[in-house]
Amino acid sequence: MGALMNYFRSQHVQHAFAEVRANDLLRFLKARGIEVTAETRERIESCKDMDVLGTWLDRAGTVSRAEELFADG
Repeated sequence: MGALMNYFRSQHVQHAFAEVRANDLLRFLKARGIEVTAETRERIESCKDMDVLGTWLDRAGTVSRAEELFADG
């Protein structure tokens, strides 16, 4: 069991989960008809922090522009 837990804590797996979350965020924005610039797409895809991606995903339901995801507060 310990080896399995270590696997899920590994940086490689965390980055894979972050990649999935980033893709989900981009899909959600697309489904809402929100345009995503190349710069914004790069920022989302390069983020590996699950908490930050989670915050952006929470905000994605209410923003009118993709850049609003990054607003402080």
